[in-house]
Amino acid sequence: MEAIFIGPFIIKYEWIWVFISFISAYFMMKYKTKTDREFQQFFMDSVINAVIIGFITFKLSIVLFQPSILKNPLLILYSSGGKKGIIIGLVLGLIYIVWKHRKGKWSLDVWIRSIVYGIVTFFITFWLSRTLFFLIV
Repeated sequence: MEAIFIGPFIIKYEWIWVFISFISAYFMMKYKTKTDREFQQFFMDSVINAVIIGFITFKLSIVLFQPSILKNPLLILYSSGGKKGIIIGLVLGLIYIVWKHRKGKWSLDVWIRSIVYGIVTFFITFWLSRTLFFLIV
């Protein structure tokens, strides 16, 4: 029992925990940056874009490692880039964040503090939701 089956869709529990953790990290970063609305908008847009860039890179990186998958492009939806894809996605997301930091007018300290709050919240929520799930089930 590692997934929820909804008709033809299979949703792994791990992805549910990641989604819950991402939402809680998003709201924590939004809460911690509420004093400067201009920075909050710029920062949250940058973080969301970096996550989207990382996820798309992760999903499409399979094309780099197995170009034969292009014979059947629908397989890209069902495949993932694996550990290499995660690393490439994280690097591209980090490059985007650094580029947006240099483009903005706020100090590195504010950026790092906000990102650390988000990362710590993400991991604590992930661990807590996973632990509670296994205690209940």
